[in-house]
Amino acid sequence: MGKLKAAALCVWGFGTAGVYTLAAFVPIVLLAPFSPTGRAPYAVGKIWSRLIFLTNRVHLETSGLNNIDPQRSYVFMANHVSHLDPPAVALAIPNILHFIGKLSLSRIPIFGPAARRAGVIFIDRGDSQKSRAELSRTIAALQNGVSTLFFAEGTRSPDGQLLPFKKGGIMLALQTGLPIVPVTVTGSYALFPKKQRFIRPGTVHVEIGKPIDVAGFTPEDRDRLLLQVRSVIQENLNRYNQAQSQSPAALAQRPRPASTLHLS
Repeated sequence: MGKLKAAALCVWGFGTAGVYTLAAFVPIVLLAPFSPTGRAPYAVGKIWSRLIFLTNRVHLETSGLNNIDPQRSYVFMANHVSHLDPPAVALAIPNILHFIGKLSLSRIPIFGPAARRAGVIFIDRGDSQKSRAELSRTIAALQNGVSTLFFAEGTRSPDGQLLPFKKGGIMLALQTGLPIVPVTVTGSYALFPKKQRFIRPGTVHVEIGKPIDVAGFTPEDRDRLLLQVRSVIQENLNRYNQAQSQSPAALAQRPRPASTLHLS
C-alpha cells in the first residue's frame, strides 16, 4: 500500500472515530445515571462499534451464538491482537458486557470517561489490591445476562501469536461461580495490527466457545482452568491459520520452484 493511501486511511479512521466518540459521549453520560445495569449506555457503545466497522469497511462474522444464553451471565475470555477486537466482540456477543481494560485507557480524553460510564472497568496492573476492589464492585451487577469480558493476555499481541494469559478472569469466575466462555477473534490482526496507524478493509471473525462450568473447582485449580481456556483459543487460532495458509490467495503468493531446462 502506498504512503499516500495509508496516510489518507489513517486520517479517515482516526477522524471518524473521534467524531463518533464525541457524538456518543453526551447520550452515554445522560443515560448512565438512569441505567443501573448499564444497558442503555452500552447500547450506545454498540452503535459506536457498528459505525467504526461500517466506516472502515470491516465485515463481522460470528459463530457459536448457540453456545450462550443472552439472559445468563458469563465471564468471557478472549485473545487480543488489535484495537478492532473490542468493537468486534461487543457486536458479536448479545449479552451486556463489562469490559476489563488497563487504567491508561481511562486517561484518553472523552473516550475514557465515556467508556467508564458505558461499563468498562479500568484496573491498575501495578496495584493488585485496588484492581481486586474494582472487580469486586462489578460482581453485584453480573446477573440476568450482564457479563464481563477479559482480554486474557492483558495487552495486544505484537505478532498475532497468543501471549501468556493473566488469571484475573479465572479468579473472578471462581469467585462468582459464573461459567467461563472462551472467545476467539481472528482476522483483526491482518486489518489493524499493533503499531499500524490505519485500518484495512476486510473481515473479522468472532468464535464463541462452549461455556466451561467452574462448579467444583477451587482457587488451587486456577492454572488448570487457565490452561483449558487457553487451549480452546489456541486450537481455534491454529485452525484459522491453517485455513489461511491453504487459501487460494496464500497459495498464489507462494514462490514457485525454479523451472529446470533439460537439454538432450
